[in-house]
Amino acid sequence: MQSGRLDLNGVWELYTTDDFPKTLVAETFVGRHAFKATVPAPIHQVLMDAGVLDDPRVGLNSLRARWVEEQFWGYRRTFATPQGYTQETPAWLVFDKLELNAAVYLNGQEIGRHANAHRPARFAVPNGLRDGGENTLVVVLESGLYATADKPGAEYRNTPQAILTKIHWQRRGQWQRGWDWQQRLLNVGILGDVRLEWSDAPTVTQLQVYAMPSDDLTRATFQAKASLTNGGSESVERTLRLSLAEHTEVSAQVRITVPPGESNPTVSVTLENPRLWWPVGHGEPFQYTAQVTLEGGDSEEIHWERRVGVRKVEVDQSPHPIEGRHFILRINNRPIFCKGGNWVPADMLHSTVTPERYRELAELALGANFNLLRIWGGGVFADAALLDFCDENGLLIWHDLLFACSKYPGDYPEFAAEARAEVTWAMREMAHHASLVVWCGNNEIEEADWQWGWDNTYRTHPHYSLFHHDFPQIAAREDPSKFYWISSPYSPDYKMPRDPTVGDQHPWKVSLQMPGGADWWEYRKMVDRFPNEGGVLGCSTPATLRQFLPPSEQHLLSASWEHHDNPFAIYDMEPGKMGHAYETVRLWAGRDPLALDLDQYAFVSGLLQAEGLSEYIHNFRRRMFSSSAAIFWMYNDSWPVTHGWTIVDYYRRKKLAYHPFRRAFAPVTVVCHRDDGDDTIRFTVVNETSETLAGSLSYGTFEGMSVKTVPVTVPPNSAVACGDGIAGGEDIKGAFAALYNTDSTPIAQHRVFFARFGDLGLTRDPAIDLSLQDGILTLQSDVFVWGVCLDTDGESAVSDNCFDLLPGIPYTMPWDSESLGEPKILRTGNHDALV
Repeated sequence: MQSGRLDLNGVWELYTTDDFPKTLVAETFVGRHAFKATVPAPIHQVLMDAGVLDDPRVGLNSLRARWVEEQFWGYRRTFATPQGYTQETPAWLVFDKLELNAAVYLNGQEIGRHANAHRPARFAVPNGLRDGGENTLVVVLESGLYATADKPGAEYRNTPQAILTKIHWQRRGQWQRGWDWQQRLLNVGILGDVRLEWSDAPTVTQLQVYAMPSDDLTRATFQAKASLTNGGSESVERTLRLSLAEHTEVSAQVRITVPPGESNPTVSVTLENPRLWWPVGHGEPFQYTAQVTLEGGDSEEIHWERRVGVRKVEVDQSPHPIEGRHFILRINNRPIFCKGGNWVPADMLHSTVTPERYRELAELALGANFNLLRIWGGGVFADAALLDFCDENGLLIWHDLLFACSKYPGDYPEFAAEARAEVTWAMREMAHHASLVVWCGNNEIEEADWQWGWDNTYRTHPHYSLFHHDFPQIAAREDPSKFYWISSPYSPDYKMPRDPTVGDQHPWKVSLQMPGGADWWEYRKMVDRFPNEGGVLGCSTPATLRQFLPPSEQHLLSASWEHHDNPFAIYDMEPGKMGHAYETVRLWAGRDPLALDLDQYAFVSGLLQAEGLSEYIHNFRRRMFSSSAAIFWMYNDSWPVTHGWTIVDYYRRKKLAYHPFRRAFAPVTVVCHRDDGDDTIRFTVVNETSETLAGSLSYGTFEGMSVKTVPVTVPPNSAVACGDGIAGGEDIKGAFAALYNTDSTPIAQHRVFFARFGDLGLTRDPAIDLSLQDGILTLQSDVFVWGVCLDTDGESAVSDNCFDLLPGIPYTMPWDSESLGEPKILRTGNHDALV
């Protein structure tokens, strides 16, 4: 039996030309300059390491880097034929990630082409390797611009960037063509591991394992399906075995016949009374270790392991008592209110993100009380390191398939076939991840088809069969343990995709369509069943601004500031006004943005972003489970920005909105609110824990009405209106509430205003008392203080930040003087955000 693997990572020679790509194919070059490329790495990184390219994330450098995507590139290396290899042994060259349009040559012969960065390339070596000698491997590739230059553009997407890049034809992360939150930068290069594999016996190229529990959760069936490649010319007999490491008695095996070529045998076992996998906050995310072996013949045993959780996934779309339907994600028959944000690629050079960086970002999400991340469809498939973390910590994943905001050429058979192959690979690769609970066909394409006017322009719905027919079939066949949803947003019952009463929603009206700035009070009216996107722009921290803006450009509206700004912040404007983010500062605080220096503007903008996101979250949480989610756009950045949608920026600094967001997502909280058409101010207590909440609620108004305290009892996993409410009127500008345990320990507080901050008449320089005793910091003020800030740069390990002080109510938090120093209030909204 002949089998083995040779790692082909390491230093390759890299050549380039702006024309005549055939000149890159030669086995040897004389007199040509070669860059030393450490594979895997994007070519941009190779050129940065060589001192040829400046970091495209800084200043205007991304504009200076665009020549890279316009070149042809040729990688070249030699390797010795491995000892023990014979010419008759089937062999394959495997590339985990090529981006994008690649042709591979071995010893001068083309052995294959590949043009999909979302799935690996596996090329058979048709004529074997050189006996006992050196082999030359050459990879010629380009960014995809040339391969798609002559393909139809505007009839699929008629925006300038889409027409230029034709990225709807390219199976790569779509955000690379430029989005509102990142400038264009097309990745190119050998971005994943490279290896030579050889074997004259069947090999396993993919393994999918998942568990399907019974409706009553008393048993679970584990199923394993192996993707086998038999490079020989005859069928062979093998045994496929599945067992659980935690239950050695639970095991099954099947005798299989492996034909030449590809095959997909399965084996399953049943476990009685399984331990369940639960989302964070609802129980233990327990995982079993599934062991799969392929045995028989003269070959060595092939052994694989997968960590698998047992959980039942369904979406409750039962009739809503008022209108439409519910949309409630249920895990193990329990309704889950989904709290989280949209995940985009963590770097514009996406393959450079390390497992440690994925873990850091995921830990920050958990720290903000997330229980779900939505992997947005314009990016890349979730990395295994991210999914492993989510499996281990109970962080749910909604995963769009990788299609976003464009018509796609599903009317071309070769494109449709490649899309089906990509989705099949992905669902097999990720089937075992218990955290991944929803596969969604795309981002915003259904909405665009019917509500962006796409049905009035050629081509009409060219992708329809992919999302409505092909992908649902693949999901049912390859990964039935997850829920498949057509699009996001999507409405069943033939309603329009934006309908708030059914399906999921992207409530963008507030931030993108309101004249004169974002009016967050509009969130208070929204009844969306499952809001899946919706965001508020806010400036990055001063430390981040100074890191990517050149020293001479560290001021508002410099060339680099604008290059890194969001188009919706600065360009989406009414005549005679600045952009949306700037007008929002004027609307809410009454300040002229251009009269503020960099540090002050960053604070005011960040404070207002925190306010807007809090309004978004509190509105939907208090409607639990009429609304069943509060998922915002977006969690993380792919490059440093001036204004962004995120609460954690590119450098993983916590923006001012991070801690208000964390508090708004706390398992137990209170929300003050007033329904449209009803003047009564009401108070809803949310309890997402598994225990009944008993305590007390104190509430009042900012006009000096006496504070009322009432006992509260709130069942597990529910939201309950508490107290009698307060009769409202035009003279009441705001109300507040504080929630306490039975021993008077504070749990949560909230306030609501019915006047803009600039109209509240807040005390500009309030007296705040700080006391530190036994590691507990207590702050108190006799007047309302908005946005107390202890950390302006998002780098400190403070446990809380950007919080309000209610009149006469102490606010406490842990404080470690040894690591944090003496507590100091750096800014408040009263002083810095108001005239």
